[in-house]
Amino acid sequence: MNTPLNVLFLCTGNSCRSIIGEALADHLGNGKLRGLSAGSQPTGKVNDNALAVLERHGVTVNDPSSKSMDDLEGEQIDLVITVCDAAAGESCPVWLGDTPKVHWGLHDPAHVTGTEEEIRAAFETIYNELHDRLEKLVELDLEEINPLGLIASAQKIHRELGGH
Repeated sequence: MNTPLNVLFLCTGNSCRSIIGEALADHLGNGKLRGLSAGSQPTGKVNDNALAVLERHGVTVNDPSSKSMDDLEGEQIDLVITVCDAAAGESCPVWLGDTPKVHWGLHDPAHVTGTEEEIRAAFETIYNELHDRLEKLVELDLEEINPLGLIASAQKIHRELGGH
């Protein structure tokens, strides 16, 4: 596959998980990954807590926006990662076409209520889950892997790190 690999993070609202994934792909990618994000029903606003967790970890965010999948028409996508939480009854967006797809079901921190500390902890958890998965994805020989191998490897990474 060609690098950088254009990795699209998809969720429903495109305000938290997918934004964090996009920023981390750019940050950890070392020229091997380029992050993108979108949602099936974008909120239109990036969650302030998502931006705050990235800032706390020194991750630069390049003009993030909550956008629709339609806004990426014509964009070359090499891998689609859905990050919605089907286990919580959240509907996952569907990316049509033959682009390799993998599902990393992660809890949505945007719906966490409680103290500021509890909300911050939820965002830290998502940050760490995405960070660990993307760190392992970057370790793969992305130039030599074929699409089916990429899917299998990305699924294995998620399973090994406790994903559902």
